[in-house]
Amino acid sequence: MGKLVRGLVALAAAMTAANGLAVPAGADDDAIPEGTLEGVYTYNDGHTTATWRIYPLCVPTVGDGRVPLHMAVGCKLQVESSGPPGQAGAYRLSNGRWTYKTPLLAGTKCSDGSTAGSDEMYQFDTSLNGTYTQSHTAVCGLQPGLEKRPFTLTFVSPLPNPVIHYPLTCQDNPVHLCS
Repeated sequence: MGKLVRGLVALAAAMTAANGLAVPAGADDDAIPEGTLEGVYTYNDGHTTATWRIYPLCVPTVGDGRVPLHMAVGCKLQVESSGPPGQAGAYRLSNGRWTYKTPLLAGTKCSDGSTAGSDEMYQFDTSLNGTYTQSHTAVCGLQPGLEKRPFTLTFVSPLPNPVIHYPLTCQDNPVHLCS
């Protein structure tokens, strides 16, 4: 019953966040940490438009061992995308930006029609602005290359189902245990 009530409270909090940004952690132990996104968003980089579903999953960090700290640093954002498969994955917080990097086996088009590998990286912050980067080494007669373009995320709606943001409970006694 407690998880149902917490889920409903989390859903209500998500629905009141008009711009889709998370509300700060408060009385609800399952509140989304400040700086963490949740919901359905539209991705647009001027070339590609996709729908992203962003699910935060967090592990409370333990400060001095007495109280779990609910901070974005203990979270990852699981992104499901309706667009190119490279966009979907587990985004991690690094230097204030949510980042995901993935290799593409056929990301570079060669002049003879064949393809070669490259890397893609997506980074964004809570302002909902980000950068898409694709890079490749010297392949198929090409010099190493780097393409960057900005993208935006636009909040569409809350997720259709409540999310348990902290699926693990952590305690120190005397070792940091999560279950």
